[in-house]
Amino acid sequence: MKRLFLTIFILTAAVSAYAMDYNASLAKMPGYAESTEKGILVDLVKAISSESGEKINLVVEPFARSINNVVSGKVDFHMPLIAIPDVDTATLGYDYSTETIFHVNFVLYTKKGSGITIDNLKDSKVETDIAHLPYFNFPVIGSSNLELSLKKVNAGRIDAFIFADFASDPLVKKNSFTNIKRDLFKVYNVKIVLPKGGNGGKTDIFLSEIIANLRANGTYNKIIGPIDMPYDNWQP
Repeated sequence: MKRLFLTIFILTAAVSAYAMDYNASLAKMPGYAESTEKGILVDLVKAISSESGEKINLVVEPFARSINNVVSGKVDFHMPLIAIPDVDTATLGYDYSTETIFHVNFVLYTKKGSGITIDNLKDSKVETDIAHLPYFNFPVIGSSNLELSLKKVNAGRIDAFIFADFASDPLVKKNSFTNIKRDLFKVYNVKIVLPKGGNGGKTDIFLSEIIANLRANGTYNKIIGPIDMPYDNWQP
């Protein structure tokens, strides 16, 4: 009997040793991830966990802090982050995933009648989310509050705000910012953020394989479809 219990203990210990828990961090944004229970990316992480049978421990943090969770080694991956075009990843403190998880429309929000366009932004007072400053080749001010930045645009206190339509448009509608004009700035590929050296590594392969399964069975499109949409030039 003692040998039986010992055998069960050893087998259980062996299974536990090979079980893989992943730690994930999501940026807190309207629609994308509002809490660990609400948001499209939250649903995606849960689907990845369910499809793979692996446990994924999830936190939702402010954008810059969530990315730093990867850089500092606290988590295995972060979502989402736009891949900076034509930038050598060797200069970054993290890697991009092989997988592109969706595309995002960055919108230029300006005050109606201001005359601010993409062509004169380098001479304008422009804000964006603080984690996205490296995406621009002209001076941009970091913002930690999307709603406040849009309020500034509506009131004419800044010239422009640039950020993802899916996160920003609901705030424009909620606050009835009718003094704002919308224009497409750029369409970007969105990646998962991995620790430095993680591209092609175990976590990257795991995510690519499971996401491929979710695409094949239709689950992925059901979850991500609402945010992977062509730009709609509606106006407040």
